Amino acid sequence: MRILRELGDQDVAGRRPFSREGIPLLIERLDREADPRVLGWVISALGYNRAREALGDVLRFVDHPHWRVRFHVATALPSLVDEERIEPHAAKALQLLCRDDEADTRYHALVALIEEASGVERDLITQTLTDLLNDPDEQVRELVAAQLSDGSPKCGPRESP
Repeated sequence: MRILRELGDQDVAGRRPFSREGIPLLIERLDREADPRVLGWVISALGYNRAREALGDVLRFVDHPHWRVRFHVATALPSLVDEERIEPHAAKALQLLCRDDEADTRYHALVALIEEASGVERDLITQTLTDLLNDPDEQVRELVAAQLSDGSPKCGPRESP
């Protein structure tokens, strides 16, 4: 899954050389995969292949019991949504993931919501930031503070699990 995720350069649409053949197989695998580690990489591969047609399939895993799967949903969603204006149900999913038990998932969902997705309703962002003011994770709090202080998030990469 990790190789298929990154195999070949992306074209202007964000597709990779094997996207046409691989995306249907990846979507099918979502229904059959029980191992959370593998399932997470399937979701990640869909994101890396900009498989917008898989958005609904991936959103089913927003509340998956395993943190690794939810983490990959948070990181894949920005590549699965409309580039001009995020779908409202995808924005709500990111907002939900900003409340996840795992700090890495919250952080990446917040970055997706405030930096990577276009057309997110300002009220949704404001509410999410307000909810995270006292987050237990320092990086999440710093990102919130930076966004609230001047409107331009100052976030860098965070280690992926």
